[in-house]
Amino acid sequence: GLVTRLYAWYLRSEGACVEGTPNYLSAKIWFDGTDYSLITLGEGCTISSNVRVLTHDAAVNTAAKELGIRFNPPKIRTGAVKIGRHAFVGTGSIIMPGADIGAGSIVGAGSVVRGMIPPLSIVVGNPGKVIGSVSEYLDKLSARGE
Repeated sequence: GLVTRLYAWYLRSEGACVEGTPNYLSAKIWFDGTDYSLITLGEGCTISSNVRVLTHDAAVNTAAKELGIRFNPPKIRTGAVKIGRHAFVGTGSIIMPGADIGAGSIVGAGSVVRGMIPPLSIVVGNPGKVIGSVSEYLDKLSARGE
């Protein structure tokens, strides 16, 4: 309740787009502060503890130095991150620059997500792969009486 509302307020004050009210934002989320305007959180989303949301990547800038290449200005890749309406991001996941998690999707704990995730998908692993749909999962639960 209170932590989610305060976190949403803070993110908005820093320039993030927080649509409506998130369902739950853990106090232990790390949002990349390089440019909060690159972050969009959909209405009713849930983001669990120890999730990292990245909007920049400076890896090539550092690794190129081993080849004697120095960039001025530094080469830093940035990308917007969108977590859709009613999407769920499991604990310990890493959301990479450019990730677009569709509405109603489930990101399994510890997943590394990049690119476009279709709405109502279930994504797990590193790298994150779509393994099914939320509808199929709900059907299985209903069949088992859960």
